[in-house]
Amino acid sequence: MPSNIERLKIAVEEWLIRNELDIDTGFSSIEEWRARNEDFLNDAELVLVFEGGLYTMLNYGGDTAEFDEYIESFGYFYELGHSWNMGFYPIPNYDYTTLIGSYAQKLQDTRWKEKSKLVKERAGWKCQDCGSIDRIETHHCYYTVMREGNEPWEYPLSALRCLCRSCHEDRSKIESRMRAYLAKLTTNQIDSLKEGLNTAFYWFESDAVVELLSKLGHSDEEIYMAVADLLKKRNDTE
Repeated sequence: MPSNIERLKIAVEEWLIRNELDIDTGFSSIEEWRARNEDFLNDAELVLVFEGGLYTMLNYGGDTAEFDEYIESFGYFYELGHSWNMGFYPIPNYDYTTLIGSYAQKLQDTRWKEKSKLVKERAGWKCQDCGSIDRIETHHCYYTVMREGNEPWEYPLSALRCLCRSCHEDRSKIESRMRAYLAKLTTNQIDSLKEGLNTAFYWFESDAVVELLSKLGHSDEEIYMAVADLLKKRNDTE
């Protein structure tokens, strides 16, 4: 299993890619960083150098809440050296011991309980699928591969969803079917589909986009009507 700092590096790399913030970013080991004779961050365990979107987010008032919390979930915090680099440091007295036990036992850990509570707070203590306030739970929308060894709380907030018990059970089955469906698509098709939906959901109401996709059949009239309806449901992006 990778070391704690290596697991953090893997997690941050993937988070940056998913959020399209990975352009012009790169990690330096502390040995590589010290060899540059920089004035700052020489006591860090790992250094990230960046420009582009991450630079803007960190230096011009962007929302860093998820990024900050995600790093803390691995037992680290970061400090900026210059405006274009950050160093990662271990949280003092953090327990990095790998927990031995069942998944259910790990969900009793204080770190998971606090993360689960935060997800529910951000959702307004109601199901994000149906709006119910009855028996809400926190759902992992994906799990990392076992070799990365992520604990239940070592996931970004955007990977977690507040659901009622009924929706939780249904969503787990539907997500499993969706993963099986992806076997029909090439890697490029999956990536293009994600990018296309991401763009469409930015500009238009998500339900209208899904409705349009469902109308892409033999009837040109239904397609025209769905497109006309979609154009009436642009999001306010200003």
